[in-house]
Amino acid sequence: MNLIEISKAPKDLCIKSFKENILNNFSLEYVSKLSSSGQLGLKYLRGMVWKILLGVLPPNDSLEKWKEKIIYLRKEYKIISDKIKKKQNYFEEKEKNNERYSNNSNNSLLIKSIYINPLREEKETKELINLDLKRTFQDLVLFHDEKIINILSHILFVWSAENEEFGYQQGMNDILSIIFLALYPYYFENDLKEKNNIIIDNAEELYLFFNDEGELESDLYICFNNAMKKGINNFYEFEFISKEKQNEYIKKICLFNDEIENIIAKNEEINLPLYIRCFMIIHEKLKILDFELYSHLKKIGLNAEIIIHRWIKCIFIREFNYQDVLIIWDSIISSPEIKIGYDLAKIDIIALSMLLRIRNFLFLCDQSQSYMILLQYPKIENILELIIFSDKIKEAINELLSGKKSLFLENITNFMTNYDTNNNKDFFNNKNDMKNTDNIKSYEEGVKRLEDIFNKYHSLMEVNDEKEFINIMNFFKNYK
Repeated sequence: MNLIEISKAPKDLCIKSFKENILNNFSLEYVSKLSSSGQLGLKYLRGMVWKILLGVLPPNDSLEKWKEKIIYLRKEYKIISDKIKKKQNYFEEKEKNNERYSNNSNNSLLIKSIYINPLREEKETKELINLDLKRTFQDLVLFHDEKIINILSHILFVWSAENEEFGYQQGMNDILSIIFLALYPYYFENDLKEKNNIIIDNAEELYLFFNDEGELESDLYICFNNAMKKGINNFYEFEFISKEKQNEYIKKICLFNDEIENIIAKNEEINLPLYIRCFMIIHEKLKILDFELYSHLKKIGLNAEIIIHRWIKCIFIREFNYQDVLIIWDSIISSPEIKIGYDLAKIDIIALSMLLRIRNFLFLCDQSQSYMILLQYPKIENILELIIFSDKIKEAINELLSGKKSLFLENITNFMTNYDTNNNKDFFNNKNDMKNTDNIKSYEEGVKRLEDIFNKYHSLMEVNDEKEFINIMNFFKNYK
């Protein structure tokens, strides 16, 4: 396997972009627009903007407040980290001394039973973290660098020790790793560090202060901690402490109020926050937006929330390459919320869009084939296509919530359903039914043709002209 190198961004261009877009003319609306359109990387702003969008550097604070806050947070991390390191070293040394003593004693069993190492469980946690990191982004050179792996491992260990209600769980390694990939290219050695209380005021000094390679570990922990607090930690909660808390959570993330009682009734036996969230993507949102697809999934017995659970827990890291995941995350953390308290709702909208995007394929598949296509999600040539589609779906939801009719949703659904799924095999095998198209000689060839049609369908997202829309509709109908 050829490993992929991740190079640093051009330092001079990073500083220039920082000066133009952050120092001289900062606008949250502008950087959010860059984020949602996949341009953060092109503008060399991802490292700084993620710190802003994740709340590490609040957008409404002054530059001086940013400096004060990042200094405080970095110091706080170092104190926590040092405390845990000292605790580890103390018990590791005590363990060694105990083993040496017990080897020379007849009462070794008694000694071992008296001495209890409170970090023994943490040692197992560290082993689990390292095992998971060995499976993370193994196509990238950086994730074979022992120094980097040790940094990531320590951050996850410190966070799990500081958040005992969650501990460490598989998937957190993926979340931290994508944050690392978002920050790493924009961090450089800071050879202009503040000395003798000299005030940092020029663009280069400020950039290197906020993106100091020597502070990368601290900043990674801070960003990871903030990302978890923004709602990702809900994906790792074990259960609700009461039925009332569960119902409160359902009401918070339920967009269509008519479905609340139905969702509560169906989740009587379920007490896992992430599973309930995935359940609601299907049984609330998909049900409202595309009842025909919802009914089909129920008919073939497809438990789609199981697949969505995998998508969401690692926030699409296992479905797309890392460059595309970074763009997806740009869009997620910059997206305005649909409803107050519904954290990172764009994650759910993207998962919903992924289902709707392959709607026609799912109608052609039985249960096992559907599971296969969802587990090995079809490649997307341009990830912005999915981002645009999810934005349109979000707009459609907002229209429905405000009592309006969504023309986009109605047109897309009509377009996608023109294909007669009930007779697809006859359609592929019956040459007499073909009009204005080449003959299709096999079912497999028909599926390939459907994929071509599907690609044509995506042009609808940019179609505003009614005549052009009708032409595309006619193109599709020729295949019936």
